[in-house]
Amino acid sequence: MKKLIALLLALVMVLSMVACGASDPAPTDPPKTDDPVVTPDPTEEDDKRVDVEELDTSWIIDEDPAAVSGTVNFYIPFKGSQGMDAMIAAFNEIYPNVEVVLNTYSNNSDGNASVNTAILAGEVDVLASFSLHNTNKRWEAGLFYDLTDLVEEYGIDLVEHWGTDAFQKDGTIYTFPSGGLCYYITVNLDAWEKAGLGELPLDGWTWDEYLAASKAMTEYNEDGSVKVYGGSDYHSVNYFTYAVAQVVGKDHYYNAEGMANFDSDAFLKALQREYDAELVDKIWYPKSIYRGDNIQAQQSFLQDQMCNSEVTCNQIRFMADRENYGTDWKVGFLPYPVEEEGQTNYMSGITPFSHSGLCIDETDEDFDAAWAFLRWYSTYGVAYLVAAGHQPNWKGTSDLDPLVLLFGSEEEAAKYMDVESFRAVVGRVDLPAFVELNLTAYSKISSILNEYVMYALNDQMTPEEALKEAAKLANEEIQNAQ
Repeated sequence: MKKLIALLLALVMVLSMVACGASDPAPTDPPKTDDPVVTPDPTEEDDKRVDVEELDTSWIIDEDPAAVSGTVNFYIPFKGSQGMDAMIAAFNEIYPNVEVVLNTYSNNSDGNASVNTAILAGEVDVLASFSLHNTNKRWEAGLFYDLTDLVEEYGIDLVEHWGTDAFQKDGTIYTFPSGGLCYYITVNLDAWEKAGLGELPLDGWTWDEYLAASKAMTEYNEDGSVKVYGGSDYHSVNYFTYAVAQVVGKDHYYNAEGMANFDSDAFLKALQREYDAELVDKIWYPKSIYRGDNIQAQQSFLQDQMCNSEVTCNQIRFMADRENYGTDWKVGFLPYPVEEEGQTNYMSGITPFSHSGLCIDETDEDFDAAWAFLRWYSTYGVAYLVAAGHQPNWKGTSDLDPLVLLFGSEEEAAKYMDVESFRAVVGRVDLPAFVELNLTAYSKISSILNEYVMYALNDQMTPEEALKEAAKLANEEIQNAQ
């Protein structure tokens, strides 16, 4: 029978989880382990995509896939039209006798709470859990099956296939990495050309250069008011912090002593830049409008066309929806900017975001089917995530062209985007990426930071005042958690 978790503590934990997407993270305290782990180092050579023939893939597919049968209830926040139907169909070409039932849940607090309840009721076999903080809570609550013995039995090397074995709980493996996010800037190529900005800087550029481009692409009404902003940050409050992550590569919310990094020069520089661009120079679409009117970045850029460029992580997901997000101009793709020319850009690769595991144990008749699907989905299957704006982070190559998956062909995609810049910028698993491993009191300090940053971006406090107060309150939470 399905795994049932009766402990009241576990029930309280899962029903009280706070969920979110990449936009406003609210992680909990980090997994603790005395066992050594391999921490991801984006500068290492083995962090690059390799040909699948160079990997040991013998563990992924059973010797006789047709002999495996059963029904797998798969939960993920994506719909069938967002690549999941195609992914399941590809799996069934190999495993014809396994029925995968797609269950789409909302990646918010209510949606995640309903998933946790479904796990407790024995209704979930394989779960794609978004963001490390949600996944860590599920590890702590015992909602995932312990994969450690299976990993050893099948000879699975996490570092070889995903670049790290860091994401464990007390030395135990509960989930596999299964997709991530990459960050980049999309631009209206007509506006770029009209502003005389020349060739797209595909090899990298600085924030100062992006600000200059934003100013050049800002359009004005006859009365001098802004008609179209030249640039924009993403709609989520915390995105300004990624400028710090670009430099440090890991745990940018914390300083060397493990306390809040919010009052550092790096944080102040990043927030002051956004404040000036939105409230002083008025060349970026204001975060106050995003938050106050509940507008998302794809709307301001593609639908309302109120900005000519923006920082984003999932624009391609919406570009393929021509009915709702079609434009009469092409989209170009630019790298995430760096503070100084020549810096390692830890925002150029793919940051881990999704983690998938079993919510079923070996006593269930469908266990073998679920285990087969988990192995395949976490490797070959994650290539289909591009249809939902996410990126595969398995180190094996894939013959699946993301443009074919999104638009049907490269020729069709070329009608709406600059294909060269897309391939140069988006989904680059071979480039450095930042990671977050220290999550001490993360949920609370993230909320504090977001609150005080909006005081600044609503012009109720200066950026320096806001960050100093946020750091003070965050440090109290970190000390309480230690």
